[in-house]
Amino acid sequence: MLKNYFLLFTLISCLTGFSQTIVSTDSQNKKVILEEYTGIYCVYCPDGHSRAQALKNQYPNDVFLINIHTGGYAIPNPAINDPDFRTPFGDAIASQSNLTGYPSGSVNRQYFSSLASNGGTAMGRGNWNTAASQVLNQSAYVNVGVEATINVQNNELTVHVEGYYTGNSPQNTNYLNVVLTQNNTLGPQTGGGMGSDYNHMHRLVHMITGQWGEVISTTSTGSFIDETFTYTIPSNYNGIDVLITELNVIAFITETQQEIISGAEYTPTFVGIEHSNDAAVMGLDDNLNDNCGEIASPSVVVQNNGSDPITSLSIEYSINDGSSETYSWTGSIASLEFTSIELPSIGYSPSNTNSVNIIISDDDNNNNNSNTFYFDQSNSYETSFVTLNLLTDNYGSETTWNLKDANGFIVAQGGPYTNNFTASLEIGIPSSNECYTFTINDSIGDGICCAYGIGSYSISDDSGNEIFSGGEFSSTEATTFRVGESLGLNSFTDENLKIFPNPSNGIFTVKTTITNSSYKIYNLVGQTIKSGFINNGENSIDIRSSKDGIYFLMIKSTNGEKIGYKLIKN
Repeated sequence: MLKNYFLLFTLISCLTGFSQTIVSTDSQNKKVILEEYTGIYCVYCPDGHSRAQALKNQYPNDVFLINIHTGGYAIPNPAINDPDFRTPFGDAIASQSNLTGYPSGSVNRQYFSSLASNGGTAMGRGNWNTAASQVLNQSAYVNVGVEATINVQNNELTVHVEGYYTGNSPQNTNYLNVVLTQNNTLGPQTGGGMGSDYNHMHRLVHMITGQWGEVISTTSTGSFIDETFTYTIPSNYNGIDVLITELNVIAFITETQQEIISGAEYTPTFVGIEHSNDAAVMGLDDNLNDNCGEIASPSVVVQNNGSDPITSLSIEYSINDGSSETYSWTGSIASLEFTSIELPSIGYSPSNTNSVNIIISDDDNNNNNSNTFYFDQSNSYETSFVTLNLLTDNYGSETTWNLKDANGFIVAQGGPYTNNFTASLEIGIPSSNECYTFTINDSIGDGICCAYGIGSYSISDDSGNEIFSGGEFSSTEATTFRVGESLGLNSFTDENLKIFPNPSNGIFTVKTTITNSSYKIYNLVGQTIKSGFINNGENSIDIRSSKDGIYFLMIKSTNGEKIGYKLIKN
């Protein structure tokens, strides 16, 4: 008997709650269970995931995947709040496979002498297809069938498994295993090219029958196994939310704890749904935190708790109890699924913490039709220029970047670069009290860290304080920050500093009442093209030797006050 307070095991001699048998009594070939040993810091594991999924796509009804996060590459880094995808079962399964590297995989826990890498069942990803093809052509002496339901009222999973022996097992004792996996979990993955948004599939989350399964003591021809398990699904495993709509059940029978004879897979159906039409306001996507400016576009997460699909919604929303807007949404949300709906932009008066009020149209259950959520405003930095520190990966030609103001105007840009290029560039900020967005791009889609070199970037203010940093992303990563009111201080006002003509042919007149101020002029890639001093009166700055375009003039007084201007040469 499995000692698990979540589990109630009942052996029954006839079907209970199911109308007919689910296992074939005809002789069949084996099904494939591929256990892939993986981890979030494994660079080549995404290639393994892709190969495994291709095998599944080729044989959708005969190949079943279990991704086991185990070993050193699966250890989360608590300093950056990594998710922990490991289970209490993975290390023992991996240990008996004799794996020597990641990703590795066992096909039905069989030993293939010509394919194995270390005298065990584990093989490199290049051999999985060959091993699977051999297994699919082997006769199975036992067939397996499985079905399952989840009661949405109490998260109780009921799994019904049948096995039928069309031949004699060489072992007097076999073992029935029931495994729970979860799909579509976003999280970090080194080498995946998606940063923290890699889509993890087929994750092992629990083994309902324990480490090595429940004993089957009758293993001769004609033996019929009929078992039902109930298991209360927790809200999370290791702090990672369980989505019941993303769970799969895999059942298989083994000889001892090693060779898997055959198995079956089933996606649970749902019972206990109370209402036909029941839309629930669940939360906001994290797109508003560090919002910059006085306009926001909330993305509300709506779940369908009813049995009928949702095809339209009326959504009323406001921020900080300001004026409300109403959005009419159309689409499709299946039963128990959820979607994120981006609402049109709405103005608001910012505070450090802001509230978003959401109300959706009436349905069968109005208790979950409204909610209030909160987001923080972006920090404001008092700086006259920012410094970009950039290190590309081994493929610098894939890297480009730009800095844009709130109107989408490019303040600075750079790239592509040579491989492993290093740069430290000062970028002048043309105006204060404004939001700026820094965007970095990788043309191949694998970021600049960490698959092909340890690239990184950071943006710092003029005092050297880091505003943000990164490097592990897919095709693009964008961060918005605000520059506050402090650029134009007491000495710099419209009355004591004027620049004209602007645009010009390259000769600009700076008229000021301030003495002994210094200046620098930057181009769009952060290079200083001219510097010098200006004094009380009219000063001429000549950049006619530079090509036509946009430049930025940064003026600094003797007491450290700074102000920036955009110059246009044409």
